[in-house]
Amino acid sequence: MQTTWRPFAWVGAALCAGTMGTALASPLYPFYQALWDLQPSEITYIFIAYMMGVLVTLLFLGKVTAHYGFLPVLKGGLVFSIIGLGISSLAISPFLLGLGRVTIGIASGMISTSAMLGISQVLPASHKSRAGQIASMVSVAGFGSGPFISGWIAQFLPYPLVTPYVTVLIPSIFILYGLRSVRQEIKSKPGRPSFMPKLEVPAESTLKPLFLIISMTAFAAFGLFSLYGSLAPSFLKEMIPWNGPAISGTAIASVLFISGCTQFMLRSLPLHRTLYLGMLFLLLACLALGLTMSTHSTVLFIVADILAGLAHGATLLATFGLVGQLSTAENRGPIFSTYLFIGYLGTIVPIVSVGLLADAFGLLSAVIIFCVSISLLALGLIIGKRRLDQSAQ
Repeated sequence: MQTTWRPFAWVGAALCAGTMGTALASPLYPFYQALWDLQPSEITYIFIAYMMGVLVTLLFLGKVTAHYGFLPVLKGGLVFSIIGLGISSLAISPFLLGLGRVTIGIASGMISTSAMLGISQVLPASHKSRAGQIASMVSVAGFGSGPFISGWIAQFLPYPLVTPYVTVLIPSIFILYGLRSVRQEIKSKPGRPSFMPKLEVPAESTLKPLFLIISMTAFAAFGLFSLYGSLAPSFLKEMIPWNGPAISGTAIASVLFISGCTQFMLRSLPLHRTLYLGMLFLLLACLALGLTMSTHSTVLFIVADILAGLAHGATLLATFGLVGQLSTAENRGPIFSTYLFIGYLGTIVPIVSVGLLADAFGLLSAVIIFCVSISLLALGLIIGKRRLDQSAQ
């Protein structure tokens, strides 16, 4: 039983560093676009390379942590993160940058899943009941700090395509060394874990419509955040009077910080009511962003940014909680994998579509089409959830 905070400090630092790399490159995309003369669709391909790495981890490495324990997987994830950051900092072509992003995606999947389990083991006994909440806050801090730090470093320090990566890479090496002092409670199981992907939906037919609504809500929310993470640096300079990586990095980070605060404030609200709030915020965020693209209003963009953070936080809190209620201890892992798989498809399919539309019709028109489409999806989900609730009464 842990009696000190030192093991948690190292595991928490690993989780924070691992999640920092996820959106670290987002404020830098305009530099890459100018350097390599990239089309908007090519920027989206580089962005979703990270998501492909995460999906590979979810599909094929989901049982590795349960087999070996959190510590070897966490260390392996940090090694992948260090390699991915190194490749990204030395990237001389879109292919190498994409390779670095895939590697960071694999690292993020390994670190997130293993650190969540690790924090529940290394926290002092008096705080173990808050392990999930603490892990969530550390994750949000890492996700938000990545683009924020990267943007400001790229704005004011030399070598903007190298320095941000090195800023995370060097601490990651020290954290990897520090993990040598951490011990895990559960020992590795004998033999090899299964790498066969396994996705499931709730077995009861009455639960399947709700699971579909939950998963598609995550699809829409993940898609909206990914739009900010991939193309916001490109369209921000056409909408507001300030520009540069510091501005775009702050805009992306603010969505995540607001998301974290929203989850904390709504934690005691019933999950079904939180889901309605999340879908409503999602609808309003898309409408506000679409109007921003049409009017180029700075104030309206700030409102859209806040609404996007509220939508991300409320939908994440509600959908995670409801998936837990719809599953049992035996099928929770595969059902969560299915939910995350559908959610992460929202970071790929809509964003690639926006990139292709931007090549053909321009970035502003493509973002407006995206906002209208996600607004209609959110409205349909609200109506579908309402009808489902009425039929259950």
